[in-house]
Amino acid sequence: MTLNTFLQNGEWVTISDKLPWYRSIRFKLAFSYIGLSVLLLVTFLFIILNSIESYYLDSRINEVRTEAVIMANYVAGVHGFDNLEQAAAQQRLQNSVFRRSDALSMRILVINDGVRIIADSNEGTQLMRVGQTIFLPEVLSALDGDDTHRLIRDRYVLNVAASIHDESSDRVGAVLFVVSVEDIFQSLTEIRTTLFLATFLIGLLSIVLMLIISYYLTSPLKRTLSVVRRMTTGQLSLRVPVKSSDEYAVLARALNSMSEKLEQVDKTREEFVSNVSHEMKTPLSAIKVLSESILLQETAPEEMYREFLQDITQEVDRMTNITNDLLALVKIDRRDQGLNLAQTDLNQLVEDILKRLSPLAEQKKIVLLYEAMRQVLVDADDIKLSLAISNIVENGIKYTPNGGTVRVIIDSDFQAAIITIQDTGIGIPQEEQDKIFTRFYRVDKTRDRETGGTGLGLAITRSTVLLHNGSVNVSSKEDEGTTFTVRIPLRR
Repeated sequence: MTLNTFLQNGEWVTISDKLPWYRSIRFKLAFSYIGLSVLLLVTFLFIILNSIESYYLDSRINEVRTEAVIMANYVAGVHGFDNLEQAAAQQRLQNSVFRRSDALSMRILVINDGVRIIADSNEGTQLMRVGQTIFLPEVLSALDGDDTHRLIRDRYVLNVAASIHDESSDRVGAVLFVVSVEDIFQSLTEIRTTLFLATFLIGLLSIVLMLIISYYLTSPLKRTLSVVRRMTTGQLSLRVPVKSSDEYAVLARALNSMSEKLEQVDKTREEFVSNVSHEMKTPLSAIKVLSESILLQETAPEEMYREFLQDITQEVDRMTNITNDLLALVKIDRRDQGLNLAQTDLNQLVEDILKRLSPLAEQKKIVLLYEAMRQVLVDADDIKLSLAISNIVENGIKYTPNGGTVRVIIDSDFQAAIITIQDTGIGIPQEEQDKIFTRFYRVDKTRDRETGGTGLGLAITRSTVLLHNGSVNVSSKEDEGTTFTVRIPLRR
């Protein structure tokens, strides 16, 4: 058994890549199919054998019963019971019984209403003599008027009794046919042997087929598990092959999609760590260079010291901004912190944002326009939502040339509030628009350095909007401007 061991969340995790054979889906599937097949075959065999036995025995019983009724009518009509006390009459009856017994290969007994044998086709065998009484249940039933039969299985004998009626329809005796059914049971034994052999062969073939089918059905799952095990070791670039259009294919596509997202998350994490290191390294390097320059110049004028210290302060402020933005992202990403939801006047919130950013716009002589199509109230965390919208408006001001315009429009439909921020800035290239919400991503890194951006503003905005179950979209053309559209559900 092979074990996969890797580090996850600071703990060593071990995963076995093999299950005991009796716990595998392949075994359970094959065992279920085989068990069901055996049960069906045994049930089918039992029903068939019972049906064949019933058919043969019923046919023989009906045949013997018909002969018994004919014989009873013959005895009553030809010989009559009134004259059977005479020796000549008894001899004629005995002769008739002998002839009929020879013709049918059946033992025939004639019994009077006193349960006494008056004729027996096997008289010479000493099994039973004429004149003796016979108390068989089928004979007693026939004397009571109920023609019946009894099968003695251990001796392979069938007894069939029929009533004898006189001219006035009174029961005066009975006829008993004793028939060997050994031939039937011999035939049944042969049929049973043949059916058992056929059932065994069919069962064996079914087992082989079930094993093949179970292997075929579980092979895609086994391949999927193999790929998933390798994914757990960090090989997130692997994909499960999709070779069908059934549920396995659906599972494979879902796993592939999950793998792609995990791979993207892993790449994002690596890029995030790299970007954080880079962003923090730049101001630290600048601070180091500035501080070493001050230390090396013992007689530098005060103005130089002051300039260098101002530069160091700016780099410290930059590090502070990066740290604050990172902390804001961490708080947003930690969903367990939740939102402080309250009914918020969106119109007033946007007005406050524009007032706060108006000095920045005035420095570039940018016109801030505000349009409210209607009064809008939303269930939102006003602090987080204010930060999200501020980031978009502030970016619009930063990347709009002097004398441009930034317009904010408030509207709503039946389900969501709609905030539209339009600017007449430099725009965003089409191929870059899908990346602008990535952390630390900048379209123009040089320009961003000049404006003091950290590359985290739009990432914070997107995370905040998603935390409100909303959406944010962007459309832009270079040198024509950019439009951001934010939708926030009215009610939570």
